[in-house]
Amino acid sequence: MNLRESLTHNKVASLPLLAPLQVGPRGTVGEAIALMQTRREGCVVVAELGRPVGMFTERDVLKKVLARALPADTPIVDVMSRDPAVVQVDDSVAQVIRRMDAGGFRHVPVVDAAGRLQSVLSVKRIVEYLVEHFPRAVFNLPPEPDQKQTAREGA
Repeated sequence: MNLRESLTHNKVASLPLLAPLQVGPRGTVGEAIALMQTRREGCVVVAELGRPVGMFTERDVLKKVLARALPADTPIVDVMSRDPAVVQVDDSVAQVIRRMDAGGFRHVPVVDAAGRLQSVLSVKRIVEYLVEHFPRAVFNLPPEPDQKQTAREGA
């Protein structure tokens, strides 16, 4: 199967989906940051009744918390991004990539058909998928996308 077919046919459910880091809407910035540090993840989903209502990312830590010198007991709802874009477990990997690219997202919550939080996909996990399924194509890419070989390599 070529890259295009794989991205179109493979579903999010076929990826290794880890339990998402999550806090409730009554959580604090300090709790969210501690979770992110413990699991070495770049985001926390703010979930209520099992459904994502917000995202709190490393970018939020820098731009909203540190930039304003907010205390650790600041409510997470004051600094989270509300109503995050989500992907469903039945979406194709190509759909996820398009949604992340269009929205400029590095993390996107994964939900089931009922809208319940299942996981979070990151750009890192998408790249790992590409490397795992297409190592020859990925490892043979030039460092610069528009780079052209001007001379033959080797003897």
